[in-house]
Amino acid sequence: MYNLIFKSNFKKSLQKIKKWNSNIFSKIWNILERLYDWPPFEEIYNVHNLTWDFLWFSSINITGDYRIIFSINKESKEIILYHIGNHSELYK
Repeated sequence: MYNLIFKSNFKKSLQKIKKWNSNIFSKIWNILERLYDWPPFEEIYNVHNLTWDFLWFSSINITGDYRIIFSINKESKEIILYHIGNHSELYK
Protein backbone atom coordinates (compact mmCIF):
# COMPACT_ATOMS: atom_id res chain seq x y z
CA MET A 1 0.00 0.00 0.00
CA TYR A 2 1.27 3.47 -0.92
CA ASN A 3 1.02 6.70 1.06
CA LEU A 4 -0.35 9.75 -0.75
CA ILE A 5 1.50 13.04 -0.27
CA PHE A 6 -0.55 16.13 -1.22
CA LYS A 7 1.48 19.16 -2.31
CA SER A 8 -0.02 22.62 -1.68
CA ASN A 9 -0.84 23.26 -5.38
CA PHE A 10 -2.72 19.98 -5.49
CA LYS A 11 -4.73 20.83 -2.37
CA LYS A 12 -5.65 24.28 -3.71
CA SER A 13 -6.76 22.87 -7.05
CA LEU A 14 -8.75 20.13 -5.35
CA GLN A 15 -10.65 22.68 -3.23
CA LYS A 16 -11.44 24.82 -6.30
CA ILE A 17 -12.73 21.80 -8.22
CA LYS A 18 -14.81 20.68 -5.24
CA LYS A 19 -16.64 24.04 -5.29
CA TRP A 20 -16.79 24.29 -9.07
CA ASN A 21 -17.66 20.79 -10.33
CA SER A 22 -18.80 18.00 -8.00
CA ASN A 23 -18.77 15.44 -10.85
CA ILE A 24 -15.06 15.91 -11.55
CA PHE A 25 -14.36 16.06 -7.81
CA SER A 26 -15.96 12.65 -7.26
CA LYS A 27 -13.94 11.19 -10.15
CA ILE A 28 -10.76 12.59 -8.61
CA TRP A 29 -11.68 11.11 -5.24
CA ASN A 30 -12.24 7.66 -6.79
CA ILE A 31 -8.83 7.83 -8.47
CA LEU A 32 -7.14 8.91 -5.23
CA GLU A 33 -8.65 5.94 -3.42
CA ARG A 34 -7.30 3.62 -6.13
CA LEU A 35 -3.80 5.13 -5.93
CA TYR A 36 -3.30 3.65 -2.47
CA ASP A 37 -3.11 0.23 -4.14
CA TRP A 38 -0.77 1.29 -6.97
CA PRO A 39 -0.48 -0.35 -9.59
CA PRO A 40 -2.29 -1.22 -11.88
CA PHE A 41 -4.74 1.10 -13.56
CA GLU A 42 -7.01 0.32 -16.48
CA GLU A 43 -6.06 1.71 -19.89
CA ILE A 44 -8.94 4.21 -19.83
CA TYR A 45 -6.97 6.26 -17.26
CA ASN A 46 -4.03 6.61 -19.68
CA VAL A 47 -1.38 6.55 -16.94
CA HIS A 48 1.90 7.53 -18.57
CA ASN A 49 5.29 9.05 -17.90
CA LEU A 50 5.81 12.59 -19.06
CA THR A 51 8.71 14.04 -21.05
CA TRP A 52 10.63 17.25 -21.53
CA ASP A 53 10.16 19.68 -18.63
CA PHE A 54 8.08 17.08 -16.76
CA LEU A 55 10.50 14.17 -17.15
CA TRP A 56 10.26 12.96 -13.54
CA PHE A 57 6.47 13.03 -13.42
CA SER A 58 3.55 10.87 -14.50
CA SER A 59 0.02 11.77 -15.54
CA ILE A 60 -3.34 10.10 -15.07
CA ASN A 61 -6.54 11.10 -16.87
CA ILE A 62 -9.53 12.15 -14.79
CA THR A 63 -11.66 13.12 -17.78
CA GLY A 64 -10.80 13.67 -21.42
CA ASP A 65 -9.13 16.97 -20.53
CA TYR A 66 -8.40 16.91 -16.78
CA ARG A 67 -5.24 15.30 -15.42
CA ILE A 68 -3.43 14.59 -12.17
CA ILE A 69 0.34 15.10 -12.23
CA PHE A 70 2.24 12.93 -9.75
CA SER A 71 5.47 11.10 -9.05
CA ILE A 72 6.12 7.75 -7.42
CA ASN A 73 8.82 6.83 -4.94
CA LYS A 74 8.81 3.04 -4.95
CA GLU A 75 11.40 2.76 -2.18
CA SER A 76 9.39 4.74 0.35
CA LYS A 77 6.06 3.65 -1.19
CA GLU A 78 4.87 7.24 -1.65
CA ILE A 79 2.88 8.87 -4.40
CA ILE A 80 3.41 12.61 -4.46
CA LEU A 81 0.49 14.53 -5.96
CA TYR A 82 1.53 17.87 -7.51
CA HIS A 83 -1.19 19.33 -9.73
CA ILE A 84 -4.72 18.89 -11.03
CA GLY A 85 -5.93 20.74 -14.08
CA ASN A 86 -6.90 20.66 -17.67
CA HIS A 87 -4.33 19.94 -20.34
CA SER A 88 -3.76 23.56 -21.36
CA GLU A 89 -3.29 24.70 -17.72
CA LEU A 90 -0.78 22.02 -16.86
CA TYR A 91 1.38 21.99 -19.98
CA LYS A 92 1.86 25.70 -20.66
